[in-house]
Amino acid sequence: MLHIKPFALCFLAFAAVLPAQTIPPEVRFHTNLGDIDVALTPDAAPKTVANFLSYMSKGAYSNSIFHRSVPGFIIQAGGFQLINHSVVTTAQDPAVVNEFNVTNARGTIAMAKLGTDPNSATNQWFFNLNANGSNLDNQNGGFTVFGKILNSAGLAVIDKIAGLPVLNIDGNVFSATPLTNYKSGTIQDSNWVQVTSIVTIPNSIPAAFTDSASSLGTSATGIAPGQILAIYGTNIGPAAVTVATPDANGVIGTSLAGTRILFNNNPAPILFTSSGQVNVVAPYSLAGLNTVAVVVEYQGIRTGTISMPVATANPSVFTFNSGKGDAAIQHFPDYATINSNNPAQSGDILILYAEGQGAVSPAVPDGTILSSTLPVPVGKTQLLIDGQVVPTSYAGAAPGLIAGALQINFTVPQLAPGSHLIQVQVGDRLSQTGVNLQTK
Repeated sequence: MLHIKPFALCFLAFAAVLPAQTIPPEVRFHTNLGDIDVALTPDAAPKTVANFLSYMSKGAYSNSIFHRSVPGFIIQAGGFQLINHSVVTTAQDPAVVNEFNVTNARGTIAMAKLGTDPNSATNQWFFNLNANGSNLDNQNGGFTVFGKILNSAGLAVIDKIAGLPVLNIDGNVFSATPLTNYKSGTIQDSNWVQVTSIVTIPNSIPAAFTDSASSLGTSATGIAPGQILAIYGTNIGPAAVTVATPDANGVIGTSLAGTRILFNNNPAPILFTSSGQVNVVAPYSLAGLNTVAVVVEYQGIRTGTISMPVATANPSVFTFNSGKGDAAIQHFPDYATINSNNPAQSGDILILYAEGQGAVSPAVPDGTILSSTLPVPVGKTQLLIDGQVVPTSYAGAAPGLIAGALQINFTVPQLAPGSHLIQVQVGDRLSQTGVNLQTK
């Protein structure tokens, strides 16, 4: 008999919610001459980075123009925007205190300020085209560097801007303004060198991929088809926690609050997303592959490709303590949670929840909340207590939960009172140690 009263979907969504790793923010300057990726440095200039991000978040740098170019020295922007075919001055917030700590090296971004006041920086910034430390580090309190261009492509863009001819428009602020494809006469919108927008680049690292049930990293064990994963990073999702809900057809979508996780360029069902963590179900199409290329995308901005090994199965038992301690087990027929405060006894019928069993039969679409069709693992699936195989009455998909969740029904054998190691084996792969069944 199949006994069912599954945990809520949010249990799987939030499983293994751990503190995200702190990674310095990275931003992408979209310009009409190419993108410039910059790693900001809040450790060196926290107030300056906060000031920049404040302007950025309210759109003060959208359609900003580069109004000054000094080849071999700097290109400058941030103070003026192109709005309705006119150049307007960007509103300024209060000045930020000077935080000079890092030399003005080639490819760094620094704050512009008044020549007589070291604490006068507001919204204007510049890119250093060359090593300008001997000059800018030693005047007016030093010019505060708050980031650095990440790659050669970004350096090529600032060099391209610096290579444009400049026009003396007013003999003052716009005395050395770079223009593109300008011949003479009225300056058109397309002639200005614009920063159309600045957006946050999501950060993600291979070590931040874990199994959502066990909290163990997947870089060594691999990712199995249908495995429920937790991915950690910075700005990989919205600031507000968002949990998926099935659509009218009972399917979890592959895009949630602007977040997508791509496996070999195919988006996968997302259970939960936030700025620091995304829980996703690996697609069943991974079956038979040796490796998979994973990309994290938020608001259309993608991380680099992360190559991960693929496993046939990677079973893990859900717990209430990040992969350790009492297993996620319910008692039948009252569906009470089994733990040290409510231990099981010999003859009890229990329901265990796990995942990572790999390919299933019959095949089901990714993201499906299962009801009538209940696939079972392709690999031989066994339950072990204290290393001994225990007969099961059912081992397959958990009704009411997403494809990838595994339900195992069993009767408690004769066991001494206390804590017993409980594991799931699929093929030759065993679930994590340190997971317990409590008995009396």
